Amino acid sequence: MKKLYFSKQTIIFLVFLFFSVSAISQESVVITMPDIELAHGETILVSGEYTDSTGTVQDVEIKWSTEPGYLGKVDKNGVFTANHPGEGILIAKYRALNDSVNLKITGTPKDNDDNTVDYPKVKVVPGKIKVTPGDSVELAAFYINELGEKVDTAYVWTVLPAELGSFPDSTQNMFQAGSPGKGILVASLGDLADTVKLEVTEHKNKASSGNSNQIQIMPGDTLVALGEITEIQYEAVYKTNGNKHEGAGIKWSLLGDSIGIIDESTGLLFLSGETGLALIKAEYSNFSAWVELLVVDSLIDPVVNSITVHRVLPDGTELPPKSFSEGEAYKIGGLPFPLNILNGGMIHFPFGCIDEDIVIYMFIPGEYADVDEDSVEVEFSDEIITGVKFNVIPVGSDSIVEPYYFNIPLRMSMVFKHGLLDSLGVNPENLDVFFAENTGFVTDGTEKLAVDTVKNKIYAAIEHFSTIVVKQKESETFVNDIEIEENEMLIVYPNPLSTSTQISFELSEMSDVNLAIYNLYGQQVKVLLHEKKSEGIHTVSWDGTTGNGMFSAPGVYFCRLLLNNEKTIVKQLILNR
Repeated sequence: MKKLYFSKQTIIFLVFLFFSVSAISQESVVITMPDIELAHGETILVSGEYTDSTGTVQDVEIKWSTEPGYLGKVDKNGVFTANHPGEGILIAKYRALNDSVNLKITGTPKDNDDNTVDYPKVKVVPGKIKVTPGDSVELAAFYINELGEKVDTAYVWTVLPAELGSFPDSTQNMFQAGSPGKGILVASLGDLADTVKLEVTEHKNKASSGNSNQIQIMPGDTLVALGEITEIQYEAVYKTNGNKHEGAGIKWSLLGDSIGIIDESTGLLFLSGETGLALIKAEYSNFSAWVELLVVDSLIDPVVNSITVHRVLPDGTELPPKSFSEGEAYKIGGLPFPLNILNGGMIHFPFGCIDEDIVIYMFIPGEYADVDEDSVEVEFSDEIITGVKFNVIPVGSDSIVEPYYFNIPLRMSMVFKHGLLDSLGVNPENLDVFFAENTGFVTDGTEKLAVDTVKNKIYAAIEHFSTIVVKQKESETFVNDIEIEENEMLIVYPNPLSTSTQISFELSEMSDVNLAIYNLYGQQVKVLLHEKKSEGIHTVSWDGTTGNGMFSAPGVYFCRLLLNNEKTIVKQLILNR
């Protein structure tokens, strides 16, 4: 079992929220229904209400999401559809307020859109794609037999009209976009078929061929293993209006991990023997270009663990999983809307980064993103430029570990839209990578940042997986004016707990005591003690249940001891079942 660590800033900010909500306002969001248990494919109407500071219930639009995100989705009419078996929570959110109930989805995944559809049939997802010429998109096609079971098989793909693109490899569901226009993609299996609406649009901000300046670097993006080579000679050509500019004095530099030293004038790179991801930058006048260099360990550990990535669309549909091993890089590409905002990114899992086989679910963080299917756009809140959420489940376990810490930081790149930065007035050099911890945004756990303003990518070393976003540096949340006493006054044993735990504390005098359990969202789960207590040692037990007697979902919780409404002590708990 991996250890979970939370920064002092995170805990401080949670405590700050506890005080703020109770002291400043009586506003609340409440889900007006009990915990939910459904079979896969079933639906239920969910309900919640917002009460303002005067105690009046207001008619507002509540945003719904699930944790993990693949369990299901709530539509605009408030109907929740169970998409994937598993356990978690359903979350209702309005502004900074939220509430949750336990959520359990049972059964085996089946692609039954409604109870009246006849089988067998062919189903393709997504049902609509929008691309530019040259883009590739990975589609998922399923044959569903008479029993409603998904069966892997091969399909015949047709593009109508044909000039819109093609499927270069007939054995894969990868579409390559061609000329601009509108049409459909058809997946056929005998007499059965399903279609995808297709729109191929012109490239935006296309540079004029008669007025362009660019630098081309050779070699391009490169992966090398330690021991294979000790140096790399980089060369660059500067072109003005498509013509080579002879004698251009290129200036070379290296950003990112310290994998070597590059000669500023010649472009000769000497590898240092360290692994990592670096950017090789070539500059001339006001123009620059970048390429990636990934150096990996050539001494493979006898035990190499595997990683399986499931890409999940907002409706819960999973694309075919991708599996690889430690030491490899996962190139993000060919994903359909809305996951297409992640295309062009990369994650490198160095040897030794994990001690076990893991499964990763990757999806758009619904708590920060609005997906507009009509315009085929993703809009993030809180001035987030882009973001991705990772849920990690160790193989053999049925519990999400969040955050999931790596022994060695991963190298990750994410793509951002330069046009969005311009509209927000954001300088790319001011971007940073943050972890979204439901209480704010912190950079603890990200390091060695580099921004590529040519390819519109941002690079960082990532110590753990949870929700990762790209924002301005000024967005980092710091709360330094509240001190939490970190001592052994509050003792919890056992921790982690599976059935129950004993919480002990010692008082030096008679005190008003408030002892309660909170979840990661700052919501009060259960009050264990709220009364005056005399001097001495006191022990209270918690059996993992909520205030209404329901079992809490496995995960991370906080035990908060408040003395005389002044002194606060917080202890982290891990609940396993």
